[in-house]
Amino acid sequence: STKLVRSIKMYIIIVGAGEVGYYLAQLLLDEEHDAVVIDKSAERCDKISRDLDIVATQGDGTETSVLEKAGVKECDALVALTWQDETNMVISLLAKELGAKQVATRIGKVDYDEAVLKKLGIDIVIHPEAAAAGYIAELITKPGVLDLAFISRGAAEIMEVEITDKSKIAGKRVKEIEHPAGSSIIALIDG
Repeated sequence: STKLVRSIKMYIIIVGAGEVGYYLAQLLLDEEHDAVVIDKSAERCDKISRDLDIVATQGDGTETSVLEKAGVKECDALVALTWQDETNMVISLLAKELGAKQVATRIGKVDYDEAVLKKLGIDIVIHPEAAAAGYIAELITKPGVLDLAFISRGAAEIMEVEITDKSKIAGKRVKEIEHPAGSSIIALIDG
């Protein structure tokens, strides 16, 4: 069988070593991306570092020095996955100001104004119910994801994906296409 052409190797910082952060790091490493994790908990840092053989730094992601030490200036993406919206927003703002190319942020509250979130440097909003590690990995590492729109105050999402000859789903029937649980393919646009 032919192997899918691997996406470009990326350097990703994950702030928050909870369950989603742990599995996201694992997926990114499996896809041969470089990832580091930041978390306030020494215990969680030790576990993820031991289990995944990954650099995990104990520290506060809202501190400039911690983000700089993790290499925020060189990172392709930073993912803020703490349990507090406000903390994630501060991390996002700092990361963008310090040079992160892309910022994905977990936001629990769904009625923030999109323009405000953009001003905070947030490129991708991750709502808790959509926070599957595989879904986040797709959003930040696959250049084929063109657009992510949140409809009805976060109750639904529409994602537009361009299918090229090299796409994993090229040539497949709709019923053969794998997609996140609870989602549906709602339109096909040819040309």
